[in-house]
Amino acid sequence: MRAVPVVAAAPAIAAPVIPAPVAQAPAGRAVRVVLGTSCTIQEAGAVRAHMMAQAAQPGPYEIDGASVENIDTAGLQLIVAFALDCLEKGVPYKWMGRSPTLEKAIELLGVSPLLEYPA
Repeated sequence: MRAVPVVAAAPAIAAPVIPAPVAQAPAGRAVRVVLGTSCTIQEAGAVRAHMMAQAAQPGPYEIDGASVENIDTAGLQLIVAFALDCLEKGVPYKWMGRSPTLEKAIELLGVSPLLEYPA
């Protein structure tokens, strides 16, 4: 059976997109988790490292996915894992933006319920 990508991945010659550097949030403020333009298997290591560094800070978190142009199942798995980790720890998070590409991937894979923090 041949695998079909969720969304077209970045060309193999594209330079990896490194997420924004980690900055400590002032006490009582949300920690911002900014996703880069590409969240694919090629950038998974950098995306994971960024998300883990942010998760090491006390929440709540603001996830900004407005810039995502390329995403595959590996990238979406990292985002779902981050959201589930927050839920397990009882740390609130909210979305500050989702690009149309990110929304399409979430819909295609049916993971929207996993990415919403209960009110």
